[in-house]
Amino acid sequence: METTHRLTEITDDLCAVVGEISGRLSGLSDGELLEVMAAVEAVGRVVSAGQVRVAGEVGVRSRSELGDEGLSRSQNFTSPVKLVSNVTGASARESKTRLELGRRMRGAMLLGGSEGPAPFPAVDQAIDEGRLGVEAASVIVRQCSDLTVRGCAPDVVASAEQTLVDETLAQGLNADQTAKLAIHLRELLDPDGAEPRDELHQQQRSLTIAQASDGMIRGKFALTPEQGGVWLASIQAMQSPRVTGPRFLSEDEAMAEFATADTRTQVQKNADTITELLARAAGAPDMPRINGATTTVNVHITLDDLETGRGVGWIDGITEPVPASTVAQLRCHSPLTTTVFGDRGEILHHGKTKRLFTAAQNRALAARDGGCVWPDCDRPPSYCETHHAEEWVSDDHPPGRTDIDNGVLLCHFHHSHLHKSSWKLVMREGVPHIVPPTWVDFTQTPIPTTRRRTTGPQHQAA
Repeated sequence: METTHRLTEITDDLCAVVGEISGRLSGLSDGELLEVMAAVEAVGRVVSAGQVRVAGEVGVRSRSELGDEGLSRSQNFTSPVKLVSNVTGASARESKTRLELGRRMRGAMLLGGSEGPAPFPAVDQAIDEGRLGVEAASVIVRQCSDLTVRGCAPDVVASAEQTLVDETLAQGLNADQTAKLAIHLRELLDPDGAEPRDELHQQQRSLTIAQASDGMIRGKFALTPEQGGVWLASIQAMQSPRVTGPRFLSEDEAMAEFATADTRTQVQKNADTITELLARAAGAPDMPRINGATTTVNVHITLDDLETGRGVGWIDGITEPVPASTVAQLRCHSPLTTTVFGDRGEILHHGKTKRLFTAAQNRALAARDGGCVWPDCDRPPSYCETHHAEEWVSDDHPPGRTDIDNGVLLCHFHHSHLHKSSWKLVMREGVPHIVPPTWVDFTQTPIPTTRRRTTGPQHQAA
C-alpha cells in the first residue's frame, strides 16, 4: 500500500534525524536545546493526531452493532481497546484515550453507513495542522461534549470550542492550563451543571484499603472536590516549613544540618502526614471510645524478643509482622497494649498505659522543647510524640516510671527514624543530643538540639 510505504520512509527519516539529534544534544547551547525540543514536540503532535485518527476509525469499525463482523471481534479481540493495544504496544489506558477522542471527533453514523459532519471542526483543523496537542484537544472535546449533553445550544458549544482552541494557541497554554480555562468557561455557560456533577461526585467517592501479598497496606481513593480540598489543605499546612528568616551557619552546624537532612520523597511525606493526622484525631478527647479507652493498637510480642530488641511483634488485624524497633517506637508514645508471651505461648503480662507521659508532662515538654528536637525539624509540639531518651525497659527507667528529664519530643518520622536507624539520642545536663552513626561522624560527636527554648547559650554550644 502506497500510504504505508510513505509512512515507512518517513519513519526511517525520522529515526535518522532523532539519532543525529541524540548525538549532538550535549553540544547544543541552551537556546538551541529548547528549539530542538519544540521542533520534536511539533512532530510528536502530528504523529499523535494520526494515532487518534486511526484509533477512531478502528473504533467505528468495531462498534457493537456490527457484532462478530466488527473489526476487533473479527481479529479475535474482545474489545477495540485490546486490539489497539496489541497492534501498537500502547497501554490499555492510552489505547482507550485514543479511541475515545477519535470517536468524539468523528461525525455521527448516518443511515446507509455514511458519516455526518465533524462535531468539532476547530479542534479537527488545529490537531491536523499539528498546532494543538492531543491532551489539550481531549480536554476541549470532553468539556464541549458535556455542554452538549447539558442541553446547551449548538452555536454556544461551537463558540466555546473556538474560544478554547484560539486561547490555547494564542497564549501557548499547556494541557493543564487549557483544562482550567475550559472548566471556567463551562461554569459561565452552564452554571446549573455544578449540582448534578456534585451528585455524581458524591456517588463516586470511595476509599478501599487492604493488605497486599508483600505485606504493605495498599488502597485507592476517590474524593469529591470538597474532600480533596480538606486533604490537600491539611497536608500543605502540616508540610509547610516555618519561616525563620536567614540563617548563618558555622561549618560544624552546616555539617550537622547536612547529616540530619530529611531524605524522604514527597509521596513518603504525604503518607506520613496522613498517618500523623489520623493518629492525632484518634487521640482527640471527643473521639469515640471502646470500653472507656481511646483508639488502641494491640501488639503481641514474646518476652525474649521484648528484652533483646530483636524478633517481631504482631499487630491485631494485620497479618504482616513488624520489627522489634517498631514495637519500641509504639511503646514510647502510642496508646498501645502490648501482650507479652513466654516461650510456650503463655501470657506473662500486659503492657501498662502508665508508661505514657501524662498530659501535664507533655505540656512541660512542649514548653521546654518547643517541638521536635531533631535538628531543623519544624514540627510543633502538637504534632510530636514523646520519646524516652533512656529506653522505657532499661535498668535506669524500669517499666511504669516515666520522667520529664528522660522525655523528649519527636515528630512521628524522626521518632521512627531514631528507633530504626543507627542514630542515638542521649541527655546531657538535661539537654537532648543527637549522636550520629560512625559512617556520618567516626568520632560520634553528640549534636546538641537547638529547639529547646529554656536552654542557655552554654548548652547550645555544648
